[in-house]
Amino acid sequence: MQKFSWIALAALSCAAVWGADWPTQSGSPQRDGWAKSEKTIAKDNVNDLDLLYKYRADNRSRGLQSLTSPLIDGFLITYLGFKEMLVFGGSADNVYSVDADLNRIIWKVHLDYNADKPQAARSTLGCPGGLTAPVTMAGSSSAGERRFFRRPARTASVTVAPAAHIDAPIGGSGFGSLGAFFVVSSDGYLHTLNTSTGHDLIPPVKFLPPNSTVSGLNINENVIYATTSGGCGGSPNALYAVNPSSDDKTVASFPTNGSGFSGMAGIAIGTDGTLYAQIASGHGDPAGEYHDTVLALTPKDLKVKDYFTPVGAPPGPAKGLEPVSATPVVFSSNGKDVIVAGGRDGRLYLLDSASLGGADHHTPLYRTVPIASADTKYAGNGFRGAFSSWEDTDTNTRWVYASLSGPPDAAAQFPVTNGAASSGSIVAFKVEERNGHRVLTPSWISRDMLAPAPAATANGMVFALATGESPREAKPNGSPYSIADREKMASHATLFVLDGATGKELYSSGTMVSSFSHGSGLAVANGRVYFTTHDNTVYCFGLPATQPQLTGR
Repeated sequence: MQKFSWIALAALSCAAVWGADWPTQSGSPQRDGWAKSEKTIAKDNVNDLDLLYKYRADNRSRGLQSLTSPLIDGFLITYLGFKEMLVFGGSADNVYSVDADLNRIIWKVHLDYNADKPQAARSTLGCPGGLTAPVTMAGSSSAGERRFFRRPARTASVTVAPAAHIDAPIGGSGFGSLGAFFVVSSDGYLHTLNTSTGHDLIPPVKFLPPNSTVSGLNINENVIYATTSGGCGGSPNALYAVNPSSDDKTVASFPTNGSGFSGMAGIAIGTDGTLYAQIASGHGDPAGEYHDTVLALTPKDLKVKDYFTPVGAPPGPAKGLEPVSATPVVFSSNGKDVIVAGGRDGRLYLLDSASLGGADHHTPLYRTVPIASADTKYAGNGFRGAFSSWEDTDTNTRWVYASLSGPPDAAAQFPVTNGAASSGSIVAFKVEERNGHRVLTPSWISRDMLAPAPAATANGMVFALATGESPREAKPNGSPYSIADREKMASHATLFVLDGATGKELYSSGTMVSSFSHGSGLAVANGRVYFTTHDNTVYCFGLPATQPQLTGR
């Protein structure tokens, strides 16, 4: 374990590496989708983007659920050496760690089912069973660059000691320094996995009802959060929280008494730890009836601090269907948190964290005209997935992006258009001051995209994934589609890169992707872009000229 070649020593002294993370759904606890540390892919070379590799996982799909959104652990010292890890979950209760530089498996673990209640044998569209929530770890893609020890060259001869298996309780500086991965298996247990080996660092914690459909795990101050939807397994839709490092491991919960929480990312976490979540329909104290209600909750006991409900009651969700919706995004402006949320009335709402809806809980900082067109005959129109945001420090411009399913509303006027967008699009807004008040000013609408996933941003560009999945919620008469129907209706996914200021198309993957993407968000880190598809494949795009270890094989 002391064998260190002079080549390696020289490489350590001169080969500087920046290892950025994409640690969670939408990149950060705030769900902003901003890859702030990305420096490799830029507007002047993005046209050279190409498929670097595909990784096909030995996972069995459940319904439409296959692989979760990927995460990136940018730089880790393991017993195999220095690694950048591509990590994702599989619906068959699998977790995979792949060497992102070499497209080689590092480890795979299967999480055994241990609940008293039997595992769900049948998959439906809303309740697929299996592992559904992305793996997550502490950190943020929008926190700026992380400087690591200098990485030895790949050709150097280096022997690294195996990582120790940690059985002691987690404490001290918490998960951030430990570097654990967190995942909820289909039996509802929370696993804290060793990043080097995939082994449980501590015994799994009983967290959620078994057979739940779980969305976006989030983490702050050693507390893990998860939301459930669809009423799967006969359990209520709720937000759950637990500190797996605590002695008693008490689980707190906040039921919606109605629909699941809006969007694919569950909740967003403010800079002070406040939780922001939106509920399309349901009820609870003190807000009463939920109608696209945005709640501010305390971080540990999940008590309501404040709330905002748009004026007017939008139509409730169709029977047996979750409403079309998106998870709110949080960003800081002039030292205060600001929240952007969408309603089923097609409007975007700008909210002040100090008072979400004013004294009457119905008054936002600003609301737009209808942007998304009304949903008719179960077409699935509306805001989808999650919102995204970044700040252009050169111009002090705060940008907000929304993934739109279906055509824009007739009232929506964008100064810049990029062709007809009847199927779906990315729409862009600037946060501006007007007469002393913040407003959301429409800026551009992208080209047509089929059911776009939440956008990611980097270097003034917008990375958008047209999932290829039909946005329709049900047949025009309201009867449900089968899983086979949904698979037949789908096309292939397409990766687009757009100019963040104009929406102009800078790159398209065309027909390189062979399947559609279901429930997968993008991950952008260290010169590569990742997403997963329904055929249990992870796609990795990047610049071939910067990846000789891949293109030279």
